[in-house]
Amino acid sequence: MRWSRGASRAQGTEHSHTTEMQGARTHRRRRLAGGLILLAGLLPLLLAACGPQTGGGTALAADQSFIYPYTRSDGANTVKDPVLDPAAVAYAADSTFTSMLYSGLVSFSPELKVVSDAATTWDVDGTGTIYTFHLRPDMHFSDGTPLTASDFAYSINRALDPHLCDKLDKNTYGTSGTGYCFGGPGGLVTSYLGHIVGAMAFNGGTGPAVNGNGNNPATSVNVLDPLTLQIRLDAPIAYFLEALTYPTSYPVERKLIDRYPNGTWVQHLDEGGTNGPFKVAEFNASGKPQQIVLEPNPYWEQAWGKKLTVQKVIRPLYGAVDDEYRDYRSGKNDYTDVPVQSYFTARGQSDFNEVPLLAETYFGLNFDLPPFNNLQIRQAFSLALNKQLLVDRVENGGAIPTNHIVPRGMPGYFPGLLTAGANPTQSLTGNQAEAQQLIKAVRATCATVNPQTGQPPAECAFITGDHPQPIQVHVSSGNQTRIAIANFAAQQWNAVLGVNVQPVPTDKMGANLVKHGPYQMWIIGWLADYPDPQDWLSLQFMTNAGNNASDMHDTKLDKLLAQADADPNATTRMAAYNQAEQIVINDVPWIPYEQAKSIWRMRPWVRGFGLNSVGLMVDIAWPNVYIAGR
Repeated sequence: MRWSRGASRAQGTEHSHTTEMQGARTHRRRRLAGGLILLAGLLPLLLAACGPQTGGGTALAADQSFIYPYTRSDGANTVKDPVLDPAAVAYAADSTFTSMLYSGLVSFSPELKVVSDAATTWDVDGTGTIYTFHLRPDMHFSDGTPLTASDFAYSINRALDPHLCDKLDKNTYGTSGTGYCFGGPGGLVTSYLGHIVGAMAFNGGTGPAVNGNGNNPATSVNVLDPLTLQIRLDAPIAYFLEALTYPTSYPVERKLIDRYPNGTWVQHLDEGGTNGPFKVAEFNASGKPQQIVLEPNPYWEQAWGKKLTVQKVIRPLYGAVDDEYRDYRSGKNDYTDVPVQSYFTARGQSDFNEVPLLAETYFGLNFDLPPFNNLQIRQAFSLALNKQLLVDRVENGGAIPTNHIVPRGMPGYFPGLLTAGANPTQSLTGNQAEAQQLIKAVRATCATVNPQTGQPPAECAFITGDHPQPIQVHVSSGNQTRIAIANFAAQQWNAVLGVNVQPVPTDKMGANLVKHGPYQMWIIGWLADYPDPQDWLSLQFMTNAGNNASDMHDTKLDKLLAQADADPNATTRMAAYNQAEQIVINDVPWIPYEQAKSIWRMRPWVRGFGLNSVGLMVDIAWPNVYIAGR
């Protein structure tokens, strides 16, 4: 769950993924600009540089250190330590750490295809419900402790533990880390692992643990032998391997967790506990660290048969992308995210990089509160908004205006998607005339009175009179770009529809949304956890889905999405998701308005590093990175 919190590379993704994009997992993103041309078959990444050169190629620098900042804003003045526990990662920025420190069963290729990682191969039985993973031999945690199938089984069970969130120390994880923790009852971990047999019952506190040994029908995450893990599902789930790339299934070291209880083990990762290409070399656990230093994990290099050239990655910790960018421009650091307001000046620099992200920002509408309990009003708000003007004026080219829920570049992107209303189009500028007709039609009903209450429909107070009741759109108080978006959109709605929309800066907004909070309307973003439409549709809009903050409930849609989630035929599966997306657009739980870009600057001597379309360098790509002679 990466809800994105930000405008450049989803810096904070809350509800992951909350995510409001800091300008960025919300939930860690969305923009087209300048001469960037998006192709329908967009390949998400770019690791253009090859590995280090020898014999007449590029010379290596003597100092193989890479200064790669970490920035995540929580809408407050300070940021707690990065969340390094893969079971509790909810921000895209934190995923940049877990992808360096941990290696899961499977990973992604640059084209976002599932490839082997800790599991070299896997088998799926004829029912599509039993997965058998064959692990690499000779794997170890970074302290030398052997890593086997038992560690994966333990870690998956731990992520599903209904009491996991209760055990996380807020001084270590921060209020956001615990607030978006996946493991509690009904936690978002079930979005990724909930189809494991018994997972929902265990996570809900009504069933036993899911991990066991041997071919045991009483458990579903079974260790057949030290190098063989079997996982049984309750249905043939077409996206299961993609879901395993999310950190909730990454292995953690039980010995370290037992030694340092209440989640404080993550402050002692310099003692072990990681299995990815890097290990923690320096982490100040006695106070808020100013930086975390990583170095190659020799046990990963040995088991994967790969060698890292970079010998140190220094990650200074920032609370705001503006501070990170300022330090880069003053000569510090090798990398920086670019604030959206600096997009036009930055894009002309030789060290500038951008890639469209599988991430979108949207206005959410609450079906349970007036005026958005009324479909015609929801459609009127959608059609009244000129998204092209909104994004151009506020984002300065740092985002791509869109009508879509499933972003361009994703498998299942629907180029034929149309806007809501009686005259559907693909226009990004809206249809203000139709929006006014829709509001007029609702106002015509306001003369009627409910015979039981003696009052007109509840939505009428928000759309009638010289001084209609205010409609509040909640926006993260720490995200100035989002606040500007809210103000600009409010001006459009008020002028076109004659309503009184008022932006309300709000702290911890995403936490309330995860709990189906009380807002009429809100702005937040979503960054793909994995490249599958299920992550954008089933997780968001099925009745009672954990992310269904709008409280949309449509039995036809539920049936269609359940069918698509299990369909092994890629063609019919994507067609079903396309049909589902059009249903959602017509019902307007979201008004999507932009697709994010990852925007960064990087020193020319850093080679082989780049972000893919979910804003990450995957673990198996790090051997490509090196520092050239300066």
